[in-house]
Parts: sequence; C-alpha cells; structure tokens
Amino acid sequence: LILGGPGIGKTTLANEICIKWARDGFLAKEFDVVIMVPMRCVQQRSVEEVKMEHIGEENYQQLKKSSGRRCLMILEGWDEMPVERRQNDPFLLRLLKECTVLEA
Repeated sequence: LILGGPGIGKTTLANEICIKWARDGFLAKEFDVVIMVPMRCVQQRSVEEVKMEHIGEENYQQLKKSSGRRCLMILEGWDEMPVERRQNDPFLLRLLKECTVLEA
C-alpha cells in the first residue's frame, strides 16, 4: 500500500514498477504479469471495457490460468474510488481475492 498526499509521487512509483518489470525484469521471479489499472477508468466504464483495455486478453488469460498467484495488480487511484464501489463491485472484489495487489 502506497500512501501519500497529492503530488508526492505515488503514480510515478507505480509506473516505474511497471516499466522496470517490463524492461529490466524487476520482480520477474515473483510475478509473471504486472498490470496497472487506473481506477478513474474503472469508475467511468464497464468492467469488460476496463478488463480489455487495461489488462488485455493475453494478460487476462494468464491471470485466469494462474488463478492470480503470480500476478501483481497495481490499482492506481484506489483511494479515489467511492467506498461503496470498492466494497461491492464483483470485478474489484475478485481482483483483490485473486491477485497480489498494490494500491497506489
């Protein structure tokens, strides 16, 4: 969990983790898939749209295949989501249960 006020660099850190995993193999021993989902997009779109745009079919299939065990899901802007949606959205609840989640 990354906590901090606006402008402190939470999103920059989340982006850097993704870039280093893809380019340099950072955390590659721990995770087969690293996915960052901007939560502001989840608020405005259907679950299917978000899944396909931010996760992609290949990553989604990998996620299903591994039951999320080797997936790092970075939920950028989690604190900006309405509490009711965080607690009741079936897609988000499934992600939280199946993946290693970093809330930024």
